[in-house]
Amino acid sequence: MRSRIFHIRMAVVLVAAAVFLSGCYHMMSPRTWKPSLSRLDRMVHPDRMDRTDSQDRMGRMDRADSQDKMGPMDRADSQGKTGPMGRWDRSDARQGGKVSKADRPGYTVAMVEKALRIYDAKGREATVEYFSSPESVDGEWYVFIADENNVLIAHPNPVYVGASLMAETGIDITGYKHGAEIATATEEGKWIDYIFLNPATGQQEYKHAWAVRRDGLIFVSGWYQVLPTLSLGVTKEDPAEYTIAFVDRALRHYEAHGREATVAHYNTPESVDGSWYVYVFDEDDLLIAHANADLLGMDLKEELGLDSTGYHFGTDMLEATAEGLWVHYVFVNPATGEEETKHAWAVRHDGLLIGSGWYE
Repeated sequence: MRSRIFHIRMAVVLVAAAVFLSGCYHMMSPRTWKPSLSRLDRMVHPDRMDRTDSQDRMGRMDRADSQDKMGPMDRADSQGKTGPMGRWDRSDARQGGKVSKADRPGYTVAMVEKALRIYDAKGREATVEYFSSPESVDGEWYVFIADENNVLIAHPNPVYVGASLMAETGIDITGYKHGAEIATATEEGKWIDYIFLNPATGQQEYKHAWAVRRDGLIFVSGWYQVLPTLSLGVTKEDPAEYTIAFVDRALRHYEAHGREATVAHYNTPESVDGSWYVYVFDEDDLLIAHANADLLGMDLKEELGLDSTGYHFGTDMLEATAEGLWVHYVFVNPATGEEETKHAWAVRHDGLLIGSGWYE
């Protein structure tokens, strides 16, 4: 008898559980519950809208056509890429929820990937319109677009629309021509580091930008980093801080582009900024990069490291560590052609000695 009662009770419990679960299913059914989509989500994922919304916003473009227009970033065979800022996966960029803002380089790449998907799905005009609007801004992240002539055609700050990357807008407060670097971006993408106004803080900060070329246009986004020497924005009016910033930029160039490209860059006239230039010594203390090509190959321990007063500054400069070292000596200022006192800042990095200085 007790066994029969037990089985009856169990049957009642199971029936109640089934009814409860059925109710939960209907409550969570897509017909009665659906998360709202932002304008950006609707543009990137038009196939996720319900039928009425899709008809209102997409007109004659049916779902199959939308999928055909999606770019290669949305394909299942998308592959990851590795850049100087760390590893990222295109599948993470494709599924924005997987990339958090804690992964700032990854989130930056995802912003550009999303912009490319909008461009593939909606075309040039709609993409430019969206990324010229304030609602496209996500904290410190936003996308700007340059056309085939390196002129900005989309930016959330209308002041920059119509400006050329090759003009004043493309030069940061240290004199670095980041616009020219952005203009060399390819379909593979590249990182460019420079100093720019962070709209989220209103301060000049280091910006790490990811740029990708598509159909002649350049899509760019970036994240900001506050560093002590430039947190307030350094200008040539403070030559000591400007020198530290100049060397720091060379170190970032090295990290982004490698040894060979860095040495090549700092052997060009374009790398010179007035009296500021970067010099690089290798592991054997031989000069491998300098504004004056006649000095290349000379040894810092020998005549090159001896000034006209008899001070062997080269010996002291070789004591530089990763923390940096100031050395003061007499040297020819290329901007004036005269011997002047040079205040040099040198940093040891990956076995190389990288430095710059200012004259007075």
